[in-house]
Amino acid sequence: MSTSPESIADALPREIKRVQQKRERWLGYEREAGPQANFKPALFIMQNSIDNAVAALASGDVTEMIAAYQDLQDQSDND
Repeated sequence: MSTSPESIADALPREIKRVQQKRERWLGYEREAGPQANFKPALFIMQNSIDNAVAALASGDVTEMIAAYQDLQDQSDND
């Protein structure tokens, strides 16, 4: 039995969720580290990637969706 490849419309929401979860972890790290920590640039980049991916998904433009997917994929979970 063969399985069909996953579509970008299916994969992109999964990546959005993954990066949202990473951002939530980092918000926790920021709270733990206290006021001297500066997680703002990284959190901004993550949110920007999420926002771009949501917009690409809403647009239905496959080229934008693929670019947004790759951008999210570049966000490692090695934190």
